[in-house]
Order: sequence, then structure tokens, then C-alpha cells
Amino acid sequence: MPYTLLPPLPTRHTPDQILAEEQRWLRDCARDGLARAHLWQAPQCLIVTRKEMRLPRYQAACEQLANEGWPVFVRDSGGTAVPHGAGILNLSLMLPRTTTDLAHYYRLLGAPLLALLGEYGLEGNYDFVPGSFCDGQYNLVIGGRKVTGTAQRWLAPGQDHGGAVLAQAMLLVAGDVDEGTKMASRFYELAGGELRFAPGTSTTLARAICWQGDETELVARVRARLENLLTEGLPPSPSP
Repeated sequence: MPYTLLPPLPTRHTPDQILAEEQRWLRDCARDGLARAHLWQAPQCLIVTRKEMRLPRYQAACEQLANEGWPVFVRDSGGTAVPHGAGILNLSLMLPRTTTDLAHYYRLLGAPLLALLGEYGLEGNYDFVPGSFCDGQYNLVIGGRKVTGTAQRWLAPGQDHGGAVLAQAMLLVAGDVDEGTKMASRFYELAGGELRFAPGTSTTLARAICWQGDETELVARVRARLENLLTEGLPPSPSP
């Protein structure tokens, strides 16, 4: 499926502003039925789901983490707290709702990412990785470690549209993923939640291919290649 690639938003946009813009694009997709793709990055932060806002010490945790350089933002899709930063590339697909099969949309989301990994000589697959942040059946995994987390949000059909699905993936391209994992656990510790995540459960593309160059260059290369893959119209990846 070829996608309309949405232009990058201004760098002054905060993660919550980016996520709000994606909700607007999702409503546009529901009305016109055109699939869209958005590639974006966020500065160092944690992005949590709305259910985390109900934790007993949520506000205090946000204030403490902001003081430590890890501000907290909220998204509408499911999952758990996840770290973001310069080495992480986010892919969001806005898809017309054509089936109630969640796996269908996860396979569409995974197709360009699996193709990208294959071009680097890596064989990715879908699987759970117990102990990883935002664990789920449709993690993309290489060598038993998570390299991509995924989530969805559905917009139900309305009077003037047929509904749409926002499918989101975070590709761990480079950076210190164990530090991010530790900070996601710290959020729950401070907020009064029970979740904790284990170091070593996730990896990065840079680590998997033994990248020796500048990490910023690798992120730029990955972004450019994904832009091409998204506009070429790959078929969905095989069922897990």
C-alpha cells in the first residue's frame, strides 16, 4: 500500500503537539479514506498512555522526571510508558478502517520496518519480549531483543466517516536503550505503579549492525529509506 507521506512538523512542536496533529490527520483519513504516514522524532522524554494518569502519584512523578531531564507526555494509543530521544524514529500510519482485525493493521505497520531490517541483513519477526517496555505480540524482534514497539488507536465510524486506525511504531535506531528502559521503570516507581522493565530486553539497529559511525547519520539514512519504502507501496508482511 502506498502512503501519502506527511511533511515534518516544525522542530518547535512538542510531543503532545505532534500527537494532537496526528489525531487531526486520523480524522481526515476517516473522512477521505486516504492512507497517510508520518515519520517523527521527539527530544528525550517519556510518553505514557492515558491510563497512567490515574496512578496515585502521577503528577509528582511528572514533576520529578522533568527536573531530571525526562519530561512526560501523554498519547492516546495503548501500551505502557516508553522512552523517546534523538536515536528513536517514530512511524505513525493513519489507515482507513476496513476490517476489525487488529493483526491486519499491525502487519501493514510492520511491512516497511521488516523490509528495512532485511536490507541491513537482519531477520526480524513479531514476538513478545517479557520484561521489555510496552511489550506486545507485535513487537519487532531481532536476536530475541525488541527493536520496535507498536500500538494502535481506533477511531470508531461516525455519521460522516467510516472510521480509521492510527498504528504507531517506535524504531530503536541508536542511543542508550538501557537508560531509556531504566527511566520508564522509574516513572512507575515514582508514580506508584507496579510495572518494572528489565535491562537487556531491547536493542538498537546501531548495536545489531555494529555501527561505528555517527548515530545521527544512521538515523538520517534510516529515515530516508523508510520514506522511500512507504511511498513505494510494499505488500503487508507475512503473518507472525
